[in-house]
Amino acid sequence: MKKLPNPIFCMVISCIIFSCSEKSESEDTITKPEPNAVTEAPKAKAPKTILGIDVSHFQGDVNWQEIKDANIIFVYDKATEGATFTDPKYAKNKVGAHEYDLAHGSYHFYTTDSDPIKQAEFFTNTIDYGIGDMPPVLDLEKGGIKGTVDPKKFQEEVLKWLNYVEQKLGVKPVIYTNHTFGDKYLTSTKFEEYQLWIAEYGVETPKVPKIWDNKGWLIWQRSERGAIEGAISQVDHDLYNPKKSFEVVKK
Repeated sequence: MKKLPNPIFCMVISCIIFSCSEKSESEDTITKPEPNAVTEAPKAKAPKTILGIDVSHFQGDVNWQEIKDANIIFVYDKATEGATFTDPKYAKNKVGAHEYDLAHGSYHFYTTDSDPIKQAEFFTNTIDYGIGDMPPVLDLEKGGIKGTVDPKKFQEEVLKWLNYVEQKLGVKPVIYTNHTFGDKYLTSTKFEEYQLWIAEYGVETPKVPKIWDNKGWLIWQRSERGAIEGAISQVDHDLYNPKKSFEVVKK
């Protein structure tokens, strides 16, 4: 894969015009980027609500016009799982999201039965990271644990994936998880460097793993398989933190 140029991030959206998890092949529970070159956009009043969804082949064919009409701003799209599985709807979903001016992001579902570097290579060779895209995401949850795993070794392997993807794409990935999984498997202070996409449903405020106590969350998956009126019936609902800049690749 040819080396991509370093993206320029940090675009604050002042007017809304366009908010790691669907169940993977093996899932049974759900469990600011710091690019090399940064340009700060002029300060503007952030929107109160930045809504998104995350999708995969489980949603079938997505009607992107209806998603747009439902005031969705961004979509995360499952790209890969492990070292060999490519979501069959990934490419189509990415094209559809961009055609309707939705910010698009790609995520990888991590499994412990495959080498982390092979998984990272597979992911970066599958996605076409560029303009209009949000930072890539690593989905870490119970469904990705195969057999007995030592938490220390797991963290070392996950960091290998994160470092490879950052070097290849020039942007820090975001970590998707929940507080239970994070407090068990993501205890290294090195994870503080990464933004958090937290999953927790049916609460007014999500609980983050201890490592992110000071940093807080970037995205909150606040409901699982919720309905969007006038759109597809089964998608995950995501809220972008209004206290943070809404970030996409731009030139």
